[in-house]
Amino acid sequence: MLLQKQQTVPYIGVFKLNSGEEFIGKVVREQDTYYIISKPLCMVGTERGFQFAPFIMMGDMDSDITLPKPVINTLPNKAILDQYETATSTIALPKQSSIII
Repeated sequence: MLLQKQQTVPYIGVFKLNSGEEFIGKVVREQDTYYIISKPLCMVGTERGFQFAPFIMMGDMDSDITLPKPVINTLPNKAILDQYETATSTIALPKQSSIII
């Protein structure tokens, strides 16, 4: 069996459950049998396109969740990572720098 190298905590990960649901969140602690994840969000389709929504609609967004292993886990692509950081940041992040002439 191949063992996957653990990421350095904290990190932002994408998770896919056995039910097919997929979400993104910040892993604040990782043990052999579970993850502790803060600010879990999923993508939902709206009239304005896809947007983030709370993964657990009736849950407290400020509370961490415990996710038992095994689940599929990977790192997010750059576009989703940037959107997640913007959506969960308490400060306004600047857009990419540009040169003004």
